[in-house]
Formats: sequence, C-alpha cells, structure tokens
Amino acid sequence: MITYDSPELQQPFIDAASITYPLISDIDATTMKALGILNEGNEPGEPSYGIPHPGVFVLNPEQEIVGKIFVESFRTRVDAEGMLAYALEVLN
Repeated sequence: MITYDSPELQQPFIDAASITYPLISDIDATTMKALGILNEGNEPGEPSYGIPHPGVFVLNPEQEIVGKIFVESFRTRVDAEGMLAYALEVLN
C-alpha cells in the first residue's frame, strides 16, 4: 500500500491494525504523478494532497500494467461486473 503519510504517522495505524505488509510513504506524491492518477484538485500543503483518483489497475501474469480505470471522484465507482468485463477485454 502506498500512502502520502510519513512513516511516523503510519506507525500507530500499523500497530493498531496489526498490519504485516509494507506501507510505502510517498509524501510528495511522486508515484501518483508518475502513474498519472494524482487528484489535481488538492494542492501541496493541503491535508488531502497526494490522494489519487479512485480506480483499479489491471496486471497481466507478468505483472505488467495492461489497463487502468480511474474516475474523477470517489462518489463514482466502477462496479465489479464492469471492472471484470474490462479486465477480461484487456487481458485477451
């Protein structure tokens, strides 16, 4: 999981939830920018800066991104049936 929180802010959550997988700190949203999914409605310095648009990547068996669906707002989501249909389309 990638989060825009610093490692110091992550640790209490990791401890409370007994998380055993790594959380990656991306304070400057470098990853979200590189993937083209950064929500540009939030400016650097705002508490919500670094949040991506909601969505899903589709990976092939070689773990390469072969498709992605991202939407502008968290209020709009792609349903599971639509996502599965899209994944099957890009994987074939």
